[in-house]
Amino acid sequence: MSLRARVLGATLGVLVLSQAAEWTQQYLQRLGGAADELRAVVERFDEGARALDLPRAEALGRLKASPDRFVARQGTDAEATIARFEATERRYRALLATAPLLRPFAALADLDPGIASRASGDFRPALPATPDGVALTFLGFLGGWGAGAGSSGAWRMARRRRPT
Repeated sequence: MSLRARVLGATLGVLVLSQAAEWTQQYLQRLGGAADELRAVVERFDEGARALDLPRAEALGRLKASPDRFVARQGTDAEATIARFEATERRYRALLATAPLLRPFAALADLDPGIASRASGDFRPALPATPDGVALTFLGFLGGWGAGAGSSGAWRMARRRRPT
């Protein structure tokens, strides 16, 4: 049982962590693309405000204070788009600044659910060919082997303590 549990744990660890680097790369690419598109929208808004010598905050305030509900809604939407851009750009920059080996864990700690869902939906497993992918595969093997050994040991201890 012990060897079987270790092999099963190691296999699961390898399967999960070997793909972590590839999934994170695809997530990072989507995050960067989203940040680029949102930046273009925010820059267009800022250019429109500058053309009328308005700071961004004042332009947003005017839109949101408009008695026309449609115009007011555009102000609320523009404010939400700006906030989304800032959050997406922050996540993207933070992931780029993180060591490649730690990126999967950093991505999980501050995940954009919509982008992560789309990245997961389109994800296709790949062979880990990068140094961080190989390292994560090895860590998955070690972690899985250890988890298998631990669970097997706990199972054997529980069997020994059971009165017969």
